[in-house]
Amino acid sequence: MAQSIIKLKKYLLLGSLLLITMVFIAYPYRRRFKNKVKALIGYSYRGYVSGSGDCPNCHTLFTDNVEIHATAYLNDGISPQDENSDLDQLSKSGKLIKLETDSLFIVRKTRFSRPYIVPKGSSFIRDLSKQYYKKCASDSIKYVPFTISSLTRSIESVDKLMDNNSNAIKNSAHLKGNTFDISYRAFNKNKQQTKVFIGVLEELRKQNRCFVKFERNGCLHITVI
Repeated sequence: MAQSIIKLKKYLLLGSLLLITMVFIAYPYRRRFKNKVKALIGYSYRGYVSGSGDCPNCHTLFTDNVEIHATAYLNDGISPQDENSDLDQLSKSGKLIKLETDSLFIVRKTRFSRPYIVPKGSSFIRDLSKQYYKKCASDSIKYVPFTISSLTRSIESVDKLMDNNSNAIKNSAHLKGNTFDISYRAFNKNKQQTKVFIGVLEELRKQNRCFVKFERNGCLHITVI
């Protein structure tokens, strides 16, 4: 009996040491793990696993994966910049265009990206907004500006974002200056406008002007070709 108790105490001690070691190893990655769990629970709870939430049919329309997006910026875009201040310098030199909120679209302020994009990307966004505006007018519905939720990032900002966003990756397309995100959730309950916007974006994609990836975090991830 005494030997059994001694063995049990040894197993409990070893188990405790193993648990402490695992916690110590995992601690630096706690935020990423937490975000992953929240994302899984959140999407299952909201019923997004088999659908696309507030973006009708987007999960079947916009399926360009990370590898496909990568083909658009292998020989295009800017070189990844170390810090946000480096992106500011590229904007001053004209290699990046600064986007600002106007009557056609909203540029959301964010901690993890700068409101810059390459000139070709700026032209694409203008064409997207104009075509969306014309389609709303022809369908006799009120124009609701779309929201750009993320633009160009630095290596520094990507590293910070990876601690807060389960979708962030080290080799982010946002480092190259020709990728941006549009929030489909920002349309809220404007179902008619959402449908029109999706149709316009789908047409531009068919014209080989962009790649689009539907993301269940509320964004359409777009890379200009």
